[in-house]
Amino acid sequence: MELSKKARELRNKYAREYRQKHPEKIREYNRRHWEKKAAGYTPEMQAKELSLQGYTQRQIADELGVSAATVNTILNKR
Repeated sequence: MELSKKARELRNKYAREYRQKHPEKIREYNRRHWEKKAAGYTPEMQAKELSLQGYTQRQIADELGVSAATVNTILNKR
């Protein structure tokens, strides 16, 4: 959805005013947002990322505190 220039200006003005009036709500929202993101960062995602960085399966297993067989299973899932 594309907003007109005037609508964007009004939306941005409202957002700026809201952030200035409610900094505690913004902080709390950001904290909850990033906590959810961190919780969603699963060992499977970490293993795949480390693999892309060139880690061996043994190194990934040591880093994540799981067995090499578990890492092998994670990396070979389709």
